[in-house]
Amino acid sequence: MSVINQMLVELERRRASGAERDRIPDHVRALPDDARTNPLPLAGIGAVVTAVALLAVGVWWWMQRPAERLPSPVAAVVIPPVSREIAPQPEEWVARRLTLDISQQLESLPEVPPPLETAAVVTPRSAAPAAPVAQKPADAAPVAVSRPPQPLQPHVAARPAVERTPAPPAPAAVPPPVEIDKQVREPTPRQRAETEFARGSAALHQGQLTEARSAFENALQVDSGHHASRQALVGILLDARRQADAMRVLQEGVQLAPAQHGFAMTLARLQLDSGDLDAGVKTLARSIEYPGASPDYAAFYAGLLQRQQKHAEAATQFERALRQRGGVGVWLLGLGVSLEALGRNAEAQEAYRRAKASGNLTAELQAFAEQRLR
Repeated sequence: MSVINQMLVELERRRASGAERDRIPDHVRALPDDARTNPLPLAGIGAVVTAVALLAVGVWWWMQRPAERLPSPVAAVVIPPVSREIAPQPEEWVARRLTLDISQQLESLPEVPPPLETAAVVTPRSAAPAAPVAQKPADAAPVAVSRPPQPLQPHVAARPAVERTPAPPAPAAVPPPVEIDKQVREPTPRQRAETEFARGSAALHQGQLTEARSAFENALQVDSGHHASRQALVGILLDARRQADAMRVLQEGVQLAPAQHGFAMTLARLQLDSGDLDAGVKTLARSIEYPGASPDYAAFYAGLLQRQQKHAEAATQFERALRQRGGVGVWLLGLGVSLEALGRNAEAQEAYRRAKASGNLTAELQAFAEQRLR
């Protein structure tokens, strides 16, 4: 362009002829001297483009840095911004700087400390969209790289974060050690007797009478008050027709537990069968004083007293039995006999009538009652 323009200027100076002018297109005219190409506007445009690119790179670099937070809010330090303008540089300095690489230019720039995040001043971190960087034409003249004025930012040294060591947890209450009694406790006599009784019952169920008898005897030796073993042993002895042994076992039981009326009745019956009426009466008399005697016990005791001609006591025991279970014909007959022996004939007749009306007498006893009523 400068060559063409120079040629036009020369033609104007020589006042070229019309033919020479005709060879030049009409729209091509020489520019005035002041309109010549000035590199200054291009340099300004390049500076602005470079500044915008550097600003975009700085924003990108700032967004990539991790946030630095203070452990606690600090008071904002307000410092008025001081603008610093870059003085125009000499031409030779600009020529020298133009030879540097862009990366070296960025490294040579001083770092600007990031703004503080305080309670009073909060710097937004939204990244501004990066402006497109204009591509420099290949034949464009080199331009000077200028840096836009940067306001000074207040810089306060960050306080070191104070690490608070958490207090150690309170030790959990340790329960006292459990004392384990390693002593092997022997079973009680009652427990041992129960074991022997269970063994004897199993043997008795299997028909092993000898083993059952031995187990029940062992139970009584361990615990003489184990009444179930005594009763089972008496049953085995009676089945074996060993009345003497059965009586001995029952006598021990009555002496240890007089309130066991079942032992007393069984012993008195065995004593009566053996011909010892007095022993049977004594046995029943000793246990009748304890509560819990059944009406059968009282009637049996009354029958033995009647055999001893003790009609008054017999009548008392018959009445006792009838109070607990009335309407038994045999007991009414026994009461009538004792009343009649005592001379209480009217009461005896009433007892015979009640016995006849009970309906639970055998034919022989029914005939006896009708005979007494005549």
